[in-house]
Amino acid sequence: MNNRIVKIILGYIVSLAVGALALLIVLFAYGYFGMTVWEEKCKVLCDAFTVPGLLLMLFSALVFLSNQGAFTGIGYGLGRFFTMLIPFIKHKDETYAEYKERKCGNGGIKGYSCIFFSGLAYFLVAVALLIVYVNL
Repeated sequence: MNNRIVKIILGYIVSLAVGALALLIVLFAYGYFGMTVWEEKCKVLCDAFTVPGLLLMLFSALVFLSNQGAFTGIGYGLGRFFTMLIPFIKHKDETYAEYKERKCGNGGIKGYSCIFFSGLAYFLVAVALLIVYVNL
């Protein structure tokens, strides 16, 4: 198989596994495996699929914002702040433009769409379970 296809498949497997772990944590937190009433089980399943769906989609949005340089100002400011506070550290006379070019020059993280689409899959299952729960 092509190396690119293997990376894409691996990305989906990892993101789906992280979502499944979050799903199991929510199920155990609600005590799903001890429930007997179908309405309660359906509600808990809806919540359990919503949590990893939203977490994965919001994480991919955070990566997108980071790639656009939304956090470079915060990183530059904190770096300058700590170099002023800690003595005996060499001070780099780096401007913000140089810092931004150094951090964002390579284009950022690539290939994170699998995180978004895995989260979307979990969220669509949650919507389907919500429709079932409302129609009970």
